[in-house]
Amino acid sequence: MKALNNENKFNLLLKKWDGDRTCYDLAPYHTILKHIKQVGITLSDKSESELEVMAKNLKKMVYENPDLDSHLPQVYALVGEVIKRKLHINPYDVQLIGAIALHQGNIIEMQTGEGKTLTAVFAAILNALTGKGVHVLTFNDYLAKRDADWMRPIYGYFDLTVSHVDGQMDQILKKDAYNTDITYATAKEMGFDYLQSNMAYAKGEMVIRDFNYAIVDEADALLIDEARNPLVMAGSMENTYLDPYEIAKFVEGFQRNRDYLLNEYQTDLYLTDKGIEKVEKQYGLSNLFEEINQPLHASINLALQAAVLLNRDIDYVVREKSIKLVDELTGRINEDRKWQNGLQTAVEAKEGLPIQTEGTVLSSISIQHLMRLYPKLSGMTGTARDAAEEFDNFYGLGVVVIPPNRPLCRIDFDDAVYADKTGKYKAIVGEIKRVHSLQRPILIGTLTIKESEELLAELQKHQLYCELLNAKNDAYEAQLISKAGKLGAITISTNMAGRGTDILLGGGDPVERVKVVKLGGLHIIGTNRHESIRIDWQLRGRAGRQGDPGSSRFIVSLEDDLMVRYRLRELLPKKYRQTAGKGQLAHPVYARTIAQAQRIIAAQMFEIRKTLLHYSTFVEQQRKFTLAKRQEIFHGEDEKKAHILNLWDLFWTNHLNFTNQLRSGIYWERVAGNDPLRVFFQKADQQFREKVKETEERIQMLQTNKLHHSIKRPSTTWTYIVNDNPFQNKIGIFLSSSGNIGFQIDLLVGPVMFLMKLARRMLKPRPNQKE
Repeated sequence: MKALNNENKFNLLLKKWDGDRTCYDLAPYHTILKHIKQVGITLSDKSESELEVMAKNLKKMVYENPDLDSHLPQVYALVGEVIKRKLHINPYDVQLIGAIALHQGNIIEMQTGEGKTLTAVFAAILNALTGKGVHVLTFNDYLAKRDADWMRPIYGYFDLTVSHVDGQMDQILKKDAYNTDITYATAKEMGFDYLQSNMAYAKGEMVIRDFNYAIVDEADALLIDEARNPLVMAGSMENTYLDPYEIAKFVEGFQRNRDYLLNEYQTDLYLTDKGIEKVEKQYGLSNLFEEINQPLHASINLALQAAVLLNRDIDYVVREKSIKLVDELTGRINEDRKWQNGLQTAVEAKEGLPIQTEGTVLSSISIQHLMRLYPKLSGMTGTARDAAEEFDNFYGLGVVVIPPNRPLCRIDFDDAVYADKTGKYKAIVGEIKRVHSLQRPILIGTLTIKESEELLAELQKHQLYCELLNAKNDAYEAQLISKAGKLGAITISTNMAGRGTDILLGGGDPVERVKVVKLGGLHIIGTNRHESIRIDWQLRGRAGRQGDPGSSRFIVSLEDDLMVRYRLRELLPKKYRQTAGKGQLAHPVYARTIAQAQRIIAAQMFEIRKTLLHYSTFVEQQRKFTLAKRQEIFHGEDEKKAHILNLWDLFWTNHLNFTNQLRSGIYWERVAGNDPLRVFFQKADQQFREKVKETEERIQMLQTNKLHHSIKRPSTTWTYIVNDNPFQNKIGIFLSSSGNIGFQIDLLVGPVMFLMKLARRMLKPRPNQKE
């Protein structure tokens, strides 16, 4: 392992003083590793039958002495020996160190190609020996099945059962899968099954057992980027009287700066006086801001957001007559995901598609709170250290940085920054032609599906033919990405397509591999910088696996979405802001400023996630209280069990929809000079207490035959993940929460001036009103 120089040691010391729980010192792990290897030496000469007896005896040993730490050296040594014999793979020391850190409940940082899948097996086996179950949470259904099947011979050797779960399984198959010792699944699917099990009316309807231990793959993506997105179980609801198609048609005639204004980041809009008058005239209203007109006002704003701010093939795609959302960080198409509070409906109406109702929310839990239900949690990712503070703050998890098995020799070139997109794309094509002429394989990471398709068309004009991956079919694209290291291969990919699959130089052909290595390995080109620098590092990490040669370069412009949305030019010194006609901007100030912008954005997003957590944590405590009441009845002997369960379900459904509506408009409390978070707590608590009392009174009446209650269960239910309204929640809730003054003052000016103007308008008498 490379020694730390004095400067690095000083920086690490400063981080520790600042409360950073990132661990770079692996000396304690080497002590345990030494013990594992000592045991391993004694196993190499064992016969197959002797090894099988030892493996099968582990469950008994753990039953007699449940202290797993004391069994770790023997278990890990046995697992390593079995892997050698069954898979013909010799686990690296760094994999064993990673496995120790996983068992201890940490997030481990291991680079791409270092063998995270195999590392997880050690910790999964050790913890599964208790009989309480282990969940390995993967990035998609394809990886869940692939990894479960791949490792089945290892688990079976220890008399442990393994399975995977996917959305196509029926309830019986799922129940069987969750009852195995080790279950591979996505967090999304497991979360949906958790929600459904907790709304069961008979024990046969429950598919999932109590949580014990989870190992999260791609931990930063799930525990940080996806953390705030709620998993939702919904049922049928009554239709609104408003016609979304008519409203979508109506707003087509609205003009920017006349009927509506955009905020400075082009992430939100609001009606002008002329726009308000236009709506009032169209619908015969005297005052759009009266409470009775709130649904129409909201629908108009949502229709405008859909028309102006959401772009087809960038923010979403249309497939099979339905809207499929595109992940803003990864460029992936997200199945089973919707916007909430009417935005999904507005986009469907804009595109002339059938309206697929969001339904009444029956139950919901954020991924963040779902993960906190595990008594023990750990995870793996190639980019953990940049999220160490959030892992600690949100989950109490430390980060352990595992060095690569072989030194990294990838060359990461400085960014090539251009004044405009025209120069940028000309440079990208030129770079591809230059590298391709050498027959080096190239992987190009794009921000959006639209961009990847446009780049493909441009390359075809130059007789450069390539594979295009848009994260539409995980199994198929895993095959394609595995071949991206072949001689002369050009692959265009949205950033997360093919995730979880190594790119082997030569595509697995040993002879071809030698040629690619001599040429310099895989070359990565990034066409955009991202809000999260972790996404940039994940793209770079596709090259240089296991000490292979490789290189990477980002080719960007000041007209890129990130630069425009966050006004990067204003961060530049004045003399560097005028760039028209300059082509490549070689001065290092541009690359430094982009990096500075990413750090600012990361800090802002962290604060926003902390603020949103305050809201969701309060409701989560209410959910736990309600679930405890329900479970008491579910496991009891009450004669009217189903009726009582239904009363609690109706209570929670109504309360959840109340809190969703309350939160969606809570930032208006700032107009009245109130603390929105405090108001939310007060109103949600008051409503909760009143309705709990009302429900308990109804249950008492039911039990004494003074109440007739018909069980009301939805005829159909479905599940989806909510994408926070990208225009409403992030900045709005953040600005409205107390203590968040860290934003620059100029960010406040637009929204605050609008709120003041709106308040004056609401208080001003309309022509037909009396003062």
